[in-house]
Amino acid sequence: MSHELRTPLNAILGFTQLMQGDQTINTEQQENLDIIIASGEHLLSLIKDVLDMSEV
Repeated sequence: MSHELRTPLNAILGFTQLMQGDQTINTEQQENLDIIIASGEHLLSLIKDVLDMSEV
Protein backbone atom coordinates (compact mmCIF):
# COMPACT_ATOMS: atom_id res chain seq x y z
CA MET A 1 0.00 0.00 0.00
CA SER A 2 2.78 2.42 0.87
CA HIS A 3 4.43 2.07 -2.52
CA GLU A 4 1.19 2.71 -4.42
CA LEU A 5 0.63 5.95 -2.51
CA ARG A 6 4.13 7.33 -2.24
CA THR A 7 5.52 6.66 -5.72
CA PRO A 8 3.08 8.87 -7.68
CA LEU A 9 3.32 11.62 -5.09
CA ASN A 10 7.13 11.51 -5.13
CA ALA A 11 7.04 11.79 -8.93
CA ILE A 12 4.87 14.90 -8.68
CA LEU A 13 7.18 16.43 -6.07
CA GLY A 14 10.27 15.57 -8.09
CA PHE A 15 9.01 17.13 -11.30
CA THR A 16 7.77 20.17 -9.39
CA GLN A 17 11.22 20.65 -7.87
CA LEU A 18 12.78 20.37 -11.32
CA MET A 19 10.39 23.03 -12.59
CA GLN A 20 11.48 25.35 -9.77
CA GLY A 21 14.93 25.43 -11.32
CA ASP A 22 13.56 26.89 -14.55
CA GLN A 23 14.73 30.50 -14.75
CA THR A 24 11.91 31.46 -17.15
CA ILE A 25 8.99 30.97 -14.74
CA ASN A 26 7.33 34.04 -13.33
CA THR A 27 6.57 34.87 -9.69
CA GLU A 28 3.00 33.54 -9.79
CA GLN A 29 4.17 30.24 -11.26
CA GLN A 30 6.88 30.00 -8.58
CA GLU A 31 4.29 30.58 -5.86
CA ASN A 32 2.08 27.86 -7.36
CA LEU A 33 5.01 25.42 -7.40
CA ASP A 34 5.73 26.28 -3.76
CA ILE A 35 2.11 25.46 -2.89
CA ILE A 36 2.30 22.13 -4.73
CA ILE A 37 5.51 21.18 -2.93
CA ALA A 38 4.23 22.20 0.51
CA SER A 39 0.95 20.36 -0.02
CA GLY A 40 2.69 17.27 -1.36
CA GLU A 41 5.11 17.12 1.54
CA HIS A 42 2.22 17.52 3.98
CA LEU A 43 0.35 14.70 2.24
CA LEU A 44 3.44 12.46 2.41
CA SER A 45 3.62 13.14 6.13
CA LEU A 46 -0.05 12.24 6.58
CA ILE A 47 0.40 9.04 4.58
CA LYS A 48 3.38 8.09 6.75
CA ASP A 49 1.37 8.73 9.93
CA VAL A 50 -1.59 6.68 8.71
CA LEU A 51 0.66 3.80 7.68
CA ASP A 52 2.47 3.95 11.03
CA MET A 53 -0.85 3.81 12.89
CA SER A 54 -2.02 0.88 10.79
CA GLU A 55 1.00 -1.13 11.95
CA VAL A 56 -0.06 -0.84 15.58
